[in-house]
Amino acid sequence: MGKNRSQKRRDMIKKLAKLLRTPEGVIFNLEKKMNQITGKEGVIEKIIQENKEKTDKQLEGMGLNLENSPEEVYQGLLSKIKEVDQNLFKYFGSPDFSKREDYQKIIQTIKGLVGELKGFYLKEEKAKELFRINPPRQIMEGLGYNDVEEMLAQEDIFELFSALRFAENKEWMNKKFFVPFKDLTKDDFEERDIKVMVLPEKWVEIGEKFSSKKLHHMSHLKEMGIVFVIPVKETNPGEMLYLFFMTLHYTYEVEWHSRLFEKYSQGNDFAQKMSEALKVETTSDPLPNGEQMSWRINPGYLAKEDVNDPRLFEPHISPEAWHYTRAVKLIAQFSEKHPELGLDFWTYSDTSARMIKDQLISFDLFDNGVAYMSQTGFESKYLYHQQEALWNKIFTQYFSEEELDKILMNNLDKGFITL
Repeated sequence: MGKNRSQKRRDMIKKLAKLLRTPEGVIFNLEKKMNQITGKEGVIEKIIQENKEKTDKQLEGMGLNLENSPEEVYQGLLSKIKEVDQNLFKYFGSPDFSKREDYQKIIQTIKGLVGELKGFYLKEEKAKELFRINPPRQIMEGLGYNDVEEMLAQEDIFELFSALRFAENKEWMNKKFFVPFKDLTKDDFEERDIKVMVLPEKWVEIGEKFSSKKLHHMSHLKEMGIVFVIPVKETNPGEMLYLFFMTLHYTYEVEWHSRLFEKYSQGNDFAQKMSEALKVETTSDPLPNGEQMSWRINPGYLAKEDVNDPRLFEPHISPEAWHYTRAVKLIAQFSEKHPELGLDFWTYSDTSARMIKDQLISFDLFDNGVAYMSQTGFESKYLYHQQEALWNKIFTQYFSEEELDKILMNNLDKGFITL
Protein backbone atom coordinates (compact mmCIF):
# COMPACT_ATOMS: atom_id res chain seq x y z
CA MET A 1 0.00 0.00 0.00
CA GLY A 2 1.48 3.36 -1.02
CA LYS A 3 2.10 6.11 1.49
CA ASN A 4 -0.72 8.32 0.17
CA ARG A 5 -3.16 5.40 0.10
CA SER A 6 -2.20 4.41 3.64
CA GLN A 7 -2.61 7.96 4.94
CA LYS A 8 -5.98 8.33 3.24
CA ARG A 9 -7.14 5.09 4.83
CA ARG A 10 -6.09 6.31 8.29
CA ASP A 11 -7.89 9.61 7.70
CA MET A 12 -11.10 7.83 6.71
CA ILE A 13 -10.95 5.54 9.75
CA LYS A 14 -10.41 8.56 11.95
CA LYS A 15 -13.44 10.34 10.47
CA LEU A 16 -15.70 7.32 10.83
CA ALA A 17 -14.58 6.79 14.43
CA LYS A 18 -15.56 10.38 15.24
CA LEU A 19 -18.99 9.95 13.64
CA LEU A 20 -19.53 6.88 15.83
CA ARG A 21 -17.83 8.28 18.97
CA THR A 22 -15.73 5.14 19.10
CA PRO A 23 -11.93 4.59 19.39
CA GLU A 24 -10.05 4.55 16.08
CA GLY A 25 -8.63 1.13 16.97
CA VAL A 26 -12.15 -0.36 16.92
CA ILE A 27 -12.70 0.78 13.33
CA PHE A 28 -9.17 -0.19 12.26
CA ASN A 29 -9.65 -3.71 13.63
CA LEU A 30 -13.15 -3.96 12.13
CA GLU A 31 -11.97 -2.94 8.67
CA LYS A 32 -9.02 -5.33 8.73
CA LYS A 33 -11.16 -8.34 9.71
CA MET A 34 -14.14 -7.49 7.49
CA ASN A 35 -11.87 -6.98 4.47
CA GLN A 36 -10.40 -10.44 5.06
CA ILE A 37 -13.83 -12.06 5.52
CA THR A 38 -15.53 -10.47 2.50
CA GLY A 39 -12.63 -9.66 0.20
CA LYS A 40 -13.99 -6.11 -0.07
CA GLU A 41 -11.82 -3.02 0.28
CA GLY A 42 -12.60 0.67 0.29
CA VAL A 43 -15.86 0.27 2.22
CA ILE A 44 -14.97 2.85 4.87
CA GLU A 45 -13.81 5.34 2.22
CA LYS A 46 -17.08 4.90 0.31
CA ILE A 47 -19.19 5.48 3.45
CA ILE A 48 -17.26 8.63 4.37
CA GLN A 49 -17.45 10.00 0.83
CA GLU A 50 -21.20 9.41 0.62
CA ASN A 51 -21.66 11.05 4.02
CA LYS A 52 -19.64 14.10 2.89
CA GLU A 53 -21.66 14.46 -0.31
CA LYS A 54 -24.97 14.13 1.52
CA THR A 55 -24.14 16.56 4.33
CA ASP A 56 -22.52 19.05 1.90
CA LYS A 57 -25.82 19.10 0.00
CA GLN A 58 -27.77 19.57 3.24
CA LEU A 59 -25.50 22.41 4.34
CA GLU A 60 -25.96 24.06 0.95
CA GLY A 61 -29.72 23.62 1.27
CA MET A 62 -29.59 25.62 4.51
CA GLY A 63 -27.31 28.29 3.05
CA LEU A 64 -24.58 27.26 5.50
CA ASN A 65 -21.05 25.83 5.37
CA LEU A 66 -18.30 24.49 7.62
CA GLU A 67 -17.40 28.03 8.69
CA ASN A 68 -20.69 28.35 10.53
CA SER A 69 -20.85 27.47 14.22
CA PRO A 70 -22.23 24.10 15.39
CA GLU A 71 -25.16 25.93 16.98
CA GLU A 72 -25.99 27.68 13.68
CA VAL A 73 -25.96 24.37 11.80
CA TYR A 74 -28.12 22.75 14.48
CA GLN A 75 -30.66 25.58 14.38
CA GLY A 76 -30.65 25.38 10.58
CA LEU A 77 -31.56 21.70 10.78
CA LEU A 78 -34.36 22.39 13.25
CA SER A 79 -35.69 25.11 10.94
CA LYS A 80 -35.87 22.51 8.15
CA ILE A 81 -37.72 20.16 10.51
CA LYS A 82 -40.19 22.92 11.38
CA GLU A 83 -40.76 23.59 7.68
CA VAL A 84 -41.49 19.98 6.75
CA ASP A 85 -43.64 19.50 9.85
CA GLN A 86 -45.81 22.46 8.90
CA ASN A 87 -46.03 21.28 5.28
CA LEU A 88 -47.14 17.81 6.37
CA PHE A 89 -49.68 19.34 8.74
CA LYS A 90 -51.27 21.26 5.85
CA TYR A 91 -51.07 18.22 3.55
CA PHE A 92 -53.02 16.11 6.03
CA GLY A 93 -55.73 18.75 6.37
CA SER A 94 -54.57 20.53 9.56
CA PRO A 95 -55.78 17.68 11.79
CA ASP A 96 -57.06 18.19 15.32
CA PHE A 97 -54.99 15.61 17.24
CA SER A 98 -57.70 15.29 19.90
CA LYS A 99 -60.23 13.96 17.36
CA ARG A 100 -60.11 10.37 16.18
CA GLU A 101 -61.59 11.05 12.75
CA ASP A 102 -58.89 13.60 11.92
CA TYR A 103 -56.28 10.84 11.75
CA GLN A 104 -57.91 8.96 8.89
CA LYS A 105 -55.99 10.54 6.00
CA ILE A 106 -52.72 9.94 7.86
CA ILE A 107 -53.55 6.27 8.47
CA GLN A 108 -54.68 5.73 4.89
CA THR A 109 -51.50 7.33 3.53
CA ILE A 110 -49.34 5.08 5.69
CA LYS A 111 -51.28 1.98 4.68
CA GLY A 112 -50.83 3.00 1.04
CA LEU A 113 -47.06 3.24 1.56
CA VAL A 114 -46.51 -0.04 3.44
CA GLY A 115 -49.17 -2.07 1.63
CA GLU A 116 -51.31 -4.76 3.21
CA LEU A 117 -48.91 -6.40 5.65
CA LYS A 118 -49.94 -9.65 7.31
CA GLY A 119 -48.32 -11.27 10.30
CA PHE A 120 -48.32 -14.01 12.94
CA TYR A 121 -50.19 -12.64 15.94
CA LEU A 122 -52.00 -13.66 19.11
CA LYS A 123 -55.58 -14.81 18.51
CA GLU A 124 -58.35 -12.59 19.85
CA GLU A 125 -59.80 -15.37 21.99
CA LYS A 126 -56.42 -16.09 23.56
CA ALA A 127 -55.95 -12.40 24.30
CA LYS A 128 -59.31 -12.44 26.11
CA GLU A 129 -58.24 -15.51 28.06
CA LEU A 130 -55.16 -13.62 29.32
CA PHE A 131 -57.52 -10.92 30.61
CA ARG A 132 -59.65 -13.52 32.37
CA ILE A 133 -56.56 -14.94 34.12
CA ASN A 134 -55.40 -11.48 35.23
CA PRO A 135 -58.20 -8.88 35.01
CA PRO A 136 -56.71 -5.39 34.50
CA ARG A 137 -58.19 -3.56 37.48
CA GLN A 138 -57.25 -0.03 36.49
CA ILE A 139 -58.68 -0.40 32.99
CA MET A 140 -61.86 -1.89 34.45
CA GLU A 141 -62.16 0.95 36.95
CA GLY A 142 -61.61 3.53 34.22
CA LEU A 143 -64.32 1.97 32.03
CA GLY A 144 -66.71 1.38 34.95
CA TYR A 145 -66.78 -2.45 34.96
CA ASN A 146 -66.75 -4.79 37.96
CA ASP A 147 -66.92 -7.98 35.90
CA VAL A 148 -64.22 -8.87 33.37
CA GLU A 149 -66.63 -10.96 31.26
CA GLU A 150 -68.95 -8.00 30.88
CA MET A 151 -66.02 -5.83 29.79
CA LEU A 152 -64.81 -8.40 27.24
CA ALA A 153 -68.32 -8.65 25.82
CA GLN A 154 -68.72 -4.89 25.45
CA GLU A 155 -65.22 -3.63 24.56
CA ASP A 156 -62.81 -4.10 21.65
CA ILE A 157 -60.02 -6.50 22.72
CA PHE A 158 -57.49 -4.63 20.57
CA GLU A 159 -58.29 -1.39 22.39
CA LEU A 160 -58.09 -3.15 25.76
CA PHE A 161 -54.74 -4.71 24.96
CA SER A 162 -53.41 -1.34 23.78
CA ALA A 163 -54.55 0.28 27.02
CA LEU A 164 -52.30 -2.05 29.01
CA ARG A 165 -49.39 0.11 27.81
CA PHE A 166 -50.56 3.25 29.56
CA ALA A 167 -53.29 2.39 32.08
CA GLU A 168 -51.68 -0.44 34.08
CA ASN A 169 -48.47 -0.17 36.08
CA LYS A 170 -45.27 -1.84 34.98
CA GLU A 171 -44.80 -3.96 38.10
CA TRP A 172 -48.24 -5.58 37.73
CA MET A 173 -47.60 -6.19 34.03
CA ASN A 174 -44.27 -7.92 34.67
CA LYS A 175 -45.20 -9.88 37.79
CA LYS A 176 -48.75 -10.83 36.85
CA PHE A 177 -49.96 -10.24 33.33
CA PHE A 178 -46.91 -11.48 31.43
CA VAL A 179 -46.47 -14.65 33.53
CA PRO A 180 -48.97 -16.80 31.50
CA PHE A 181 -47.07 -15.86 28.31
CA LYS A 182 -44.70 -18.72 29.18
CA ASP A 183 -47.48 -21.18 28.35
CA LEU A 184 -48.32 -19.79 24.90
CA THR A 185 -48.01 -22.12 21.92
CA LYS A 186 -48.04 -21.58 18.17
CA ASP A 187 -51.69 -22.68 18.16
CA ASP A 188 -52.50 -19.52 20.12
CA PHE A 189 -51.41 -17.46 17.10
CA GLU A 190 -52.88 -16.84 13.66
CA GLU A 191 -52.09 -14.95 10.47
CA ARG A 192 -53.93 -11.65 10.08
CA ASP A 193 -53.40 -8.06 8.92
CA ILE A 194 -51.41 -5.59 10.96
CA LYS A 195 -53.79 -3.12 12.60
CA VAL A 196 -52.92 0.59 12.51
CA MET A 197 -55.59 2.16 14.68
CA VAL A 198 -56.56 5.32 16.53
CA LEU A 199 -58.08 4.73 19.96
CA PRO A 200 -61.43 6.36 20.80
CA GLU A 201 -61.20 9.59 22.80
CA LYS A 202 -62.41 7.86 26.00
CA TRP A 203 -58.98 6.32 26.42
CA VAL A 204 -57.34 9.73 26.78
CA GLU A 205 -59.03 10.44 30.12
CA ILE A 206 -58.42 6.89 31.35
CA GLY A 207 -54.76 7.08 30.41
CA GLU A 208 -54.31 10.48 32.05
CA LYS A 209 -56.00 9.23 35.22
CA PHE A 210 -53.54 6.39 35.74
CA SER A 211 -50.39 7.77 34.14
CA SER A 212 -48.06 9.87 36.29
CA LYS A 213 -46.64 11.60 33.20
CA LYS A 214 -47.88 12.91 29.88
CA LEU A 215 -49.27 10.17 27.67
CA HIS A 216 -46.99 8.99 24.91
CA HIS A 217 -48.80 9.83 21.68
CA MET A 218 -48.51 6.35 20.23
CA SER A 219 -47.10 2.86 20.73
CA HIS A 220 -47.29 -0.69 19.41
CA LEU A 221 -47.86 -4.29 20.48
CA LYS A 222 -45.69 -6.80 18.69
CA GLU A 223 -47.52 -9.89 19.93
CA MET A 224 -50.91 -8.47 18.83
CA GLY A 225 -49.83 -6.87 15.56
CA ILE A 226 -51.06 -3.42 16.57
CA VAL A 227 -49.75 0.08 15.99
CA PHE A 228 -51.97 2.50 17.89
CA VAL A 229 -52.31 6.25 18.26
CA ILE A 230 -53.82 7.99 21.27
CA PRO A 231 -55.73 11.22 20.57
CA VAL A 232 -54.16 14.01 22.64
CA LYS A 233 -55.41 17.43 23.70
CA GLU A 234 -52.00 19.06 23.98
CA THR A 235 -49.33 18.68 21.31
CA ASN A 236 -45.71 19.74 20.92
CA PRO A 237 -44.14 21.35 17.85
CA GLY A 238 -43.14 18.62 15.39
CA GLU A 239 -45.97 16.27 16.40
CA MET A 240 -47.14 15.77 12.80
CA LEU A 241 -43.74 14.69 11.50
CA TYR A 242 -43.15 12.47 14.53
CA LEU A 243 -46.52 10.77 14.08
CA PHE A 244 -45.76 10.14 10.41
CA PHE A 245 -42.32 8.55 10.71
CA MET A 246 -43.02 6.71 13.97
CA THR A 247 -46.12 5.03 12.55
CA LEU A 248 -44.03 3.81 9.62
CA HIS A 249 -41.27 2.71 11.98
CA TYR A 250 -43.62 0.84 14.34
CA THR A 251 -45.37 -0.86 11.42
CA TYR A 252 -42.10 -2.34 10.23
CA GLU A 253 -41.11 -3.24 13.80
CA VAL A 254 -44.37 -5.16 14.29
CA GLU A 255 -43.99 -6.87 10.89
CA TRP A 256 -40.38 -7.91 11.61
CA HIS A 257 -41.26 -9.39 14.98
CA SER A 258 -44.12 -11.29 13.40
CA ARG A 259 -41.61 -13.08 11.17
CA LEU A 260 -39.37 -13.62 14.20
CA PHE A 261 -42.21 -15.16 16.26
CA GLU A 262 -43.28 -17.38 13.39
CA LYS A 263 -39.70 -18.62 13.12
CA TYR A 264 -39.57 -19.27 16.88
CA SER A 265 -42.90 -21.12 16.72
CA GLN A 266 -41.22 -23.97 14.85
CA GLY A 267 -39.23 -24.89 17.99
CA ASN A 268 -40.12 -26.28 21.40
CA ASP A 269 -38.91 -23.14 23.21
CA PHE A 270 -41.25 -20.78 21.33
CA ALA A 271 -42.81 -19.03 24.35
CA GLN A 272 -39.49 -18.52 26.10
CA LYS A 273 -37.79 -17.05 23.04
CA MET A 274 -40.76 -14.82 22.26
CA SER A 275 -40.90 -13.53 25.84
CA GLU A 276 -37.18 -12.77 25.80
CA ALA A 277 -37.55 -10.87 22.52
CA LEU A 278 -40.38 -8.77 23.98
CA LYS A 279 -38.10 -7.64 26.82
CA VAL A 280 -35.82 -5.85 24.32
CA GLU A 281 -32.67 -6.47 26.36
CA THR A 282 -29.05 -6.36 25.19
CA THR A 283 -26.70 -8.97 26.61
CA SER A 284 -23.87 -7.67 28.79
CA ASP A 285 -21.69 -10.72 28.13
CA PRO A 286 -18.33 -9.78 26.58
CA LEU A 287 -17.98 -10.46 22.86
CA PRO A 288 -15.89 -13.52 22.01
CA ASN A 289 -12.20 -12.72 21.79
CA GLY A 290 -9.82 -14.06 19.19
CA GLU A 291 -9.06 -13.55 15.53
CA GLN A 292 -12.68 -13.86 14.42
CA MET A 293 -14.96 -10.87 13.89
CA SER A 294 -17.92 -10.53 16.26
CA TRP A 295 -20.79 -8.05 16.18
CA ARG A 296 -23.08 -7.50 19.18
CA ILE A 297 -26.83 -7.30 18.53
CA ASN A 298 -28.46 -4.36 20.35
CA PRO A 299 -32.27 -4.85 20.20
CA GLY A 300 -33.04 -1.39 21.62
CA TYR A 301 -31.52 2.08 21.64
CA LEU A 302 -29.04 1.81 24.52
CA ALA A 303 -28.19 5.52 24.24
CA LYS A 304 -31.69 6.43 25.44
CA GLU A 305 -30.61 5.21 28.89
CA ASP A 306 -26.88 5.96 28.82
CA VAL A 307 -25.07 7.71 25.96
CA ASN A 308 -21.79 6.29 27.26
CA ASP A 309 -22.83 2.64 27.51
CA PRO A 310 -19.63 0.79 26.48
CA ARG A 311 -21.62 -1.55 24.23
CA LEU A 312 -22.28 1.44 21.95
CA PHE A 313 -18.60 1.71 21.07
CA GLU A 314 -18.00 -1.83 19.87
CA PRO A 315 -19.14 -3.29 16.52
CA HIS A 316 -22.87 -3.89 16.71
CA ILE A 317 -26.01 -4.16 14.61
CA SER A 318 -29.52 -3.15 15.57
CA PRO A 319 -33.00 -4.36 14.55
CA GLU A 320 -34.44 -1.08 15.86
CA ALA A 321 -32.28 0.95 13.47
CA TRP A 322 -33.13 -1.49 10.66
CA HIS A 323 -36.86 -0.83 11.14
CA TYR A 324 -36.18 2.89 10.91
CA THR A 325 -34.06 2.55 7.77
CA ARG A 326 -36.89 0.63 6.12
CA ALA A 327 -39.22 3.51 7.04
CA VAL A 328 -36.71 5.97 5.56
CA LYS A 329 -37.03 4.23 2.19
CA LEU A 330 -40.81 4.78 2.21
CA ILE A 331 -40.37 8.42 3.24
CA ALA A 332 -38.10 8.82 0.20
CA GLN A 333 -40.79 7.34 -2.06
CA PHE A 334 -43.40 9.64 -0.53
CA SER A 335 -41.06 12.61 -1.01
CA GLU A 336 -40.67 11.87 -4.72
CA LYS A 337 -44.45 12.00 -5.17
CA HIS A 338 -44.77 15.18 -3.08
CA PRO A 339 -41.71 17.41 -3.65
CA GLU A 340 -43.67 20.40 -2.35
CA LEU A 341 -43.39 19.04 1.21
CA GLY A 342 -39.62 19.59 1.48
CA LEU A 343 -38.90 16.03 2.61
CA ASP A 344 -36.28 15.69 -0.13
CA PHE A 345 -33.84 17.59 2.13
CA TRP A 346 -33.94 14.56 4.46
CA THR A 347 -33.92 11.78 1.84
CA TYR A 348 -31.77 8.86 3.03
CA SER A 349 -30.32 10.98 5.84
CA ASP A 350 -30.58 8.20 8.45
CA THR A 351 -26.78 7.70 8.56
CA SER A 352 -25.75 11.34 7.96
CA ALA A 353 -23.66 13.33 10.45
CA ARG A 354 -20.83 15.85 10.38
CA MET A 355 -18.12 17.21 12.63
CA ILE A 356 -18.67 20.97 12.79
CA LYS A 357 -15.71 22.62 14.52
CA ASP A 358 -15.14 19.56 16.75
CA GLN A 359 -18.86 19.19 17.54
CA LEU A 360 -20.67 16.13 16.20
CA ILE A 361 -24.02 17.03 14.62
CA SER A 362 -26.55 14.49 13.37
CA PHE A 363 -28.10 15.43 10.02
CA ASP A 364 -30.71 12.67 10.41
CA LEU A 365 -34.45 13.30 10.15
CA PHE A 366 -35.31 11.24 13.25
CA ASP A 367 -32.71 12.76 15.59
CA ASN A 368 -33.60 16.31 14.61
CA GLY A 369 -37.32 15.59 14.55
CA VAL A 370 -37.24 14.32 18.14
CA ALA A 371 -34.98 17.23 19.18
CA TYR A 372 -37.40 19.76 17.68
CA MET A 373 -40.35 18.13 19.42
CA SER A 374 -38.51 17.94 22.75
CA GLN A 375 -37.31 21.57 22.56
CA THR A 376 -34.32 20.67 24.74
CA GLY A 377 -31.62 22.89 23.22
CA PHE A 378 -28.21 22.36 21.62
CA GLU A 379 -26.54 20.64 24.57
CA SER A 380 -29.21 17.91 24.55
CA LYS A 381 -29.14 17.27 20.80
CA TYR A 382 -29.84 13.73 19.65
CA LEU A 383 -27.25 11.51 17.94
CA TYR A 384 -28.22 7.93 18.56
CA HIS A 385 -30.62 7.18 15.71
CA GLN A 386 -27.99 8.20 13.17
CA GLN A 387 -25.16 6.33 14.90
CA GLU A 388 -27.08 3.07 15.17
CA ALA A 389 -28.14 3.32 11.52
CA LEU A 390 -24.51 3.97 10.56
CA TRP A 391 -23.28 0.84 12.36
CA ASN A 392 -25.89 -1.12 10.39
CA LYS A 393 -24.76 0.55 7.16
CA ILE A 394 -21.16 -0.54 7.72
CA PHE A 395 -22.40 -4.12 8.03
CA THR A 396 -24.63 -3.92 4.95
CA GLN A 397 -21.87 -2.38 2.84
CA TYR A 398 -19.78 -5.47 3.53
CA PHE A 399 -22.73 -7.81 3.03
CA SER A 400 -26.27 -6.61 2.16
CA GLU A 401 -29.49 -5.42 3.75
CA GLU A 402 -31.01 -8.85 3.11
CA GLU A 403 -28.13 -10.46 5.00
CA LEU A 404 -28.52 -7.96 7.87
CA ASP A 405 -32.21 -8.86 8.21
CA LYS A 406 -31.43 -12.57 8.14
CA ILE A 407 -28.57 -12.40 10.65
CA LEU A 408 -30.57 -10.26 13.09
CA MET A 409 -33.44 -12.72 12.98
CA ASN A 410 -31.29 -15.83 13.29
CA ASN A 411 -29.12 -14.51 16.13
CA LEU A 412 -31.26 -12.12 18.17
CA ASP A 413 -31.70 -14.71 20.91
CA LYS A 414 -27.95 -15.26 21.11
CA GLY A 415 -27.12 -11.56 21.31
CA PHE A 416 -24.21 -11.51 18.89
CA ILE A 417 -22.89 -12.94 15.64
CA THR A 418 -19.37 -14.26 14.99
CA LEU A 419 -18.39 -14.39 11.34
